[in-house]
Amino acid sequence: MEQPDFPYAVTTGRDFSKLEKMMIWQKPASHQTSAEELRIASEIADNWDDPELKLFNILLEGDAGSGKTQLAKALSADLQLPYTKITCFADMDKSDIFGALLPVINTDQEEDKDLLDAIYQSDCFDDVLQLIERHFSVTPERGKQKFAELIQRIEGAEEQPIVRYKYYPSEIVRAMEKGYLLEIQEPTVIRDASVLVALNSALEQNGMLNIPTGFVQRHPDCVVVITTNRNYQGNRPLNESLRDRMQHAEKMDLPPLDVMVDRGMAKTGYQNQAVAEKMAEIIRLLDISAKANAIKGAAGMRSYFYWLKAVKRGQDPLQTIHQKVLYKVTTDNNELQLLQTALDTTGLLAQLRLLIHGQPLQDFKKAAGRRISAEEAQERNITAEGHVHLTAAFNEEESSTSAENDTLPEKTPDETLEETVSEKEAAPQDTAGLFEDTETASQSGQAATGTESDNQELVDHSLTLEDFEATNKEEKAHASKTARQALKESIHAKEGLIVHRPAIDLHLRKAAQALIQPLRPVIDALVKQTKELLENEEGSVYQKGQYTGTRFDASKVVYQDLRTFDKKNPPNETPSLAVAIRIDESGSMVREDRIKYAQQAVLALTEFAQQVQIPLMIYGDTADTSAREKTSLYAYKEFHEGYDFVPEKLMTMKPRQNNRDGAALRVLAHHVSQQAATTKLVLNISDGQPKALPDYTGEKAKSDIQQVIADYERQGVLFLAAAIGQDRDVIKSIYGPERFIDLSDLHAFPQQLLQLLVRYL
Repeated sequence: MEQPDFPYAVTTGRDFSKLEKMMIWQKPASHQTSAEELRIASEIADNWDDPELKLFNILLEGDAGSGKTQLAKALSADLQLPYTKITCFADMDKSDIFGALLPVINTDQEEDKDLLDAIYQSDCFDDVLQLIERHFSVTPERGKQKFAELIQRIEGAEEQPIVRYKYYPSEIVRAMEKGYLLEIQEPTVIRDASVLVALNSALEQNGMLNIPTGFVQRHPDCVVVITTNRNYQGNRPLNESLRDRMQHAEKMDLPPLDVMVDRGMAKTGYQNQAVAEKMAEIIRLLDISAKANAIKGAAGMRSYFYWLKAVKRGQDPLQTIHQKVLYKVTTDNNELQLLQTALDTTGLLAQLRLLIHGQPLQDFKKAAGRRISAEEAQERNITAEGHVHLTAAFNEEESSTSAENDTLPEKTPDETLEETVSEKEAAPQDTAGLFEDTETASQSGQAATGTESDNQELVDHSLTLEDFEATNKEEKAHASKTARQALKESIHAKEGLIVHRPAIDLHLRKAAQALIQPLRPVIDALVKQTKELLENEEGSVYQKGQYTGTRFDASKVVYQDLRTFDKKNPPNETPSLAVAIRIDESGSMVREDRIKYAQQAVLALTEFAQQVQIPLMIYGDTADTSAREKTSLYAYKEFHEGYDFVPEKLMTMKPRQNNRDGAALRVLAHHVSQQAATTKLVLNISDGQPKALPDYTGEKAKSDIQQVIADYERQGVLFLAAAIGQDRDVIKSIYGPERFIDLSDLHAFPQQLLQLLVRYL
């Protein structure tokens, strides 16, 4: 009869040992049953007796702290199955899946080990005899005989140790043989893709495991739950054949805000719902910001629980947020600054401070970065200068955005075209002036650092200018044909498009060197860090002379050191990244020297990519150059090209006309999707929302861009929008917060963008 407390139990009538009963997870009082738990448990129970549609393999995929392991344990309680787990690691091989034959000396008997440990702790001979009697449940006479046999085995082993091999099953084998709920954690970190494929036969209903001692049939009660993170450093895509054998998959994200609060208050006992809700909002914001900035850490439910518990104990949340949340995401200063900026912009910390301390919110919404005097601090009852600094940016963002919106009213496409035409006429003179200061700085810097060629890899060319220009016509025709093909099924298919190949002016070489000079220390440091990462990934095919492994080497037995196995190393791999960069060359880029900072950032990215050998593509674009040329693309570097004369071409970049973002993004996404790389990234650098003639703006442009993202994300392409202008909120709404990064600080923009790229490796 089914137990009323466990409506989804599938093991009614099955007899478990005392140990197995202890392995069935017991839900704590703080456990909050989720919709996912009820959905999975009910489906498993409803289909348990169906011979064809039984659910016995479950995939839970989501971010760290999203509750995957908690859900797996909860299913153990719901289904009344003993719970066990195995955590995968990068160097895992098939012996870790199926178990291994290990050398054993005859004194290392399982029946003797525990007994010997207890005997060594006994005080006298009588205690030893009583211990043996209890251990074997025998009479005193039989106990003395057992003791004599034990001594005889030990003495015989000391005279001539006998090595034998014994099979030790893995936790996977044990769970499948005995019918447990098995959680396989993080299988995507395994470098050798063939390891988990070996489980395919066992993942079938009534499947078999081929272990060293024979075959083991999967128990009909065994349920396998695979839990894995998404797109984390070191993770690889889950093998398609393995994924196909999952009968049910859940996408695990942070739960809704109200569920987060309910779980947090239930688990920690904290009673202030308003504070708990504001803290949950901060966790969600940090989670989104970390993803948008390619920060590898995660802010999840674990961080929320421990932060909430610290507040319950009377600690200040504005202080403990560092130890409980931020430092768990990252300890890198630049990454912390990005997270801090996100917090400042939304004002969530100021709102939390108001809830905790009851101080007026306006006390903490002052100009960003302004340091107040001691007198002002005393007058305003501010005791920690850092508290003002944490929330200052919030007010500045509001005021600056408001001011820009006041001075830059919405324009029609015709007005925009008229304005950008006049800006285009002024652009050559403005652009020429951009490099006067940097060229002077470069000349003075060379006196201290040496000759121009000492550290300037950008000027090294493997081709002559004549040879390079000879291929331009052919390359231009091929690029235009490929671009039109990529736009064939889009709304831009019938509009005029030309891919231009910028002319090379060797006189721009010094300007490029001067512009990149301030970033050279950052480039050198990041190149060194990345090369060390690549070197650490290298390895040989087999490690010989191991205690365990997949290949037995009989020639090693003679040495009697038990090192008789060879263990296969994972295949050689390097972090793999291909990047396509799109630069908005619309007329508004003339403002605040935005085009200069975009050039500086892309020059730095180019040199970094060249030194660490990252496939790179760079396109600029504008729209409405003429009635017949609706989209103009400027090919500064193709994936298949080398780095010859790329800096000189980048220096021809300038503000032009309007911007038709969707067309350019679709062309770049098409190119990067063809690259053989683990991570394929389209980086969009833009200062405004899309706007082109006659009606490419508003919802039409937004839906076009979002369609490009949807089409190519299915092909594994990642998108990141770097906003450097006043329309950052519009750009964020188009691309989504997880694909958006605010780089409005133009002076820091090039360095931030370079460091961002490194985090995708």
